[in-house]
This record gives sequence, structure tokens and C-alpha cells, in this order.
Amino acid sequence: MPSLTITTRQTASGPRYVVRYRLGGRASPIVQAGAFRTLKQAKARRDWIGGLIATGQNPADVLRATTARAPARTFADWAEAYRQSRIDVAPSTAANLASQLAVVLRMFGPRDPATITATDVQEWISGLSLKPSTIRRYLATLRLVLDYAEIRPNPARDNRVRLPRQDKEHISPPSGRDVEAIMLNVPARWRLLLTTLAETGMRIGEALAIEWQDVDKAVERIRIRGGKTAAARRWVPIGADLLDEITTVTPPDDRVPERRVFEGTAAAVQNVMARACQSAGIAHFHPHDFRHRWASLQVKRGVPITEIAAHLGHSQNAITWDVYSHVLLDD
Repeated sequence: MPSLTITTRQTASGPRYVVRYRLGGRASPIVQAGAFRTLKQAKARRDWIGGLIATGQNPADVLRATTARAPARTFADWAEAYRQSRIDVAPSTAANLASQLAVVLRMFGPRDPATITATDVQEWISGLSLKPSTIRRYLATLRLVLDYAEIRPNPARDNRVRLPRQDKEHISPPSGRDVEAIMLNVPARWRLLLTTLAETGMRIGEALAIEWQDVDKAVERIRIRGGKTAAARRWVPIGADLLDEITTVTPPDDRVPERRVFEGTAAAVQNVMARACQSAGIAHFHPHDFRHRWASLQVKRGVPITEIAAHLGHSQNAITWDVYSHVLLDD
């Protein structure tokens, strides 16, 4: 009488669930029908084998034919499937994911994900000549693809995998003189956008996403509708003079609700600011450094950290204090 069993075998990387069957009684040989990392996968194979036996088919013949028709999916196959599944991310995030996957695929592309070990991951990390923060992002991407391929346990999450030490970066916000020098050296068309960043502490992406329907002139505030958290989606107060200048630049008839208030891209703003710093003979600052400066000034003025965090769109006050509470020496 045919029989089906699932046995457990312990390996260095965790348990394996082995499916075995007999086509007849005890005199029939035991045939292995696959070893799996999860019990769920093993049960699925067991039920499939049982169905074949019930219909008079030889599971070994069917397995050989199936293996010949459908080779194991490579890591590159799973990576592409994972990339296409991320329909929930913004275009910029999708672009970053694609570039990170390109680096990971150089090492693991042709591999069967099930054969990747923690040792392989560690050797890959050790061979990367990149900043520790960048290596962490690549490792995070590798983990997500292996999770998507249902590799259990995930070798990229193994406690034995070590990352290079990451020293906390010391950030020095621009001084008042630096800000003045930057504004004097940027083309006029960019000055209003950079002034908005400096006076509100917005992220560059937030400012570029503002549409005229987000501008509340009566209450002197601007709505930030993007962001992954409720705290990031907020209203940002803006000074009356700056708001008047913003609205004056665009005629009333052109203030269509869905039209962007500021034109350009984050990369263009960064390049413009870099050239302005070079022309002024000062250190190279980025648009995000204005955000550091704004938060630091609020701390210096004694504004409660809860109010600063709410203004910046942080969900935790600790983030604001740890990252942005620099002490400035100027006014």
C-alpha cells in the first residue's frame, strides 16, 4: 500500500523537511520527493505527490519532467520579480531600488537563492569598497529579495553577518554668513526656492511637490501631502513676507490648483547650490543643510522640541533631538 511521510533533518543552516513516499508496501523502496526549508512547502509537495499516486502516475517520472521543463529560479529572477512587485513606492524610490539591485546582482545574480549562505553574504560585504551607510542599504535590499523568495532562514539576516563600523557623521549647518553668500551667488530663478527651504526647514522633495492647492494664504501656511507617516503629512507655517513673494511671482490666473509652485528637480537644485558655494568660496553645502540650520536655530531660541518635531514632520521627538539639535554660534 502506498505511503507518504514528512521527516525533519537538521542542517547547519536550519531544519529541512523531507518528503518521502513508497509506491507499495514495505518491500517497495523509499523515494525522496524533495527537501524544503518550511513545513508549509513540504506539505504542499506531499499533497501533490499524493494526488499523483491516487491517479496512478509515478511521481518520480513527473518530477523529472517538471525539473527538466522548469529550472530553479535564479536570484536575478527573484530580484526582478521583487522589483516589479514594488508598485507602492515613489519613482525616486524605484530608481534607487534598481541601482541597489544592480550592485547585489553582480555577486548573487546567477545563484539559486536557496544556496546562498551567511558566509557568502559576509564575503560579499567584506569585498565592497563603499561607505558603511551605503553597504547597509545594499544589505537591506538583499534581505528583502531573499524574504520575497521565501528563503528561511534568511542568510542575510543571520546574526553572524557583520557590517563595517559606521561612525556618526558630524553635521555642521551653514552659518548666517554662509546662507547670505549662497543667496548672493545663485541665479535669481532659484533664490525663492532656497529661501523657502532656509526659512521653513522643509525637505527639498517636499518643497518641489507643493501645488497651488496646498497654499493657504489666509492662514499663512503650506500643506505637505507626501510622506509615509501621518506626522510627515502636515501644515507648515510660513512667514507673511515670504508667502507674499511666492504668490507675487506667479500671476493669479496661473495658480491652477494642480500646478507646482516651484519648478525644477532635486538634482538641479543641488547642482545650483554647489556652484553657488564654489563661487562664494565657502564649504560645499546641500539643500538639506538648510533644514539642519532651521532646526538648530529653533533649539537655540528655546522652542520646545515637540513643536520642532511636529514642524519637521518627525514621528518621534528623539529623531529631532539626535539628528538636528546642533548648536550654532551665529544668529
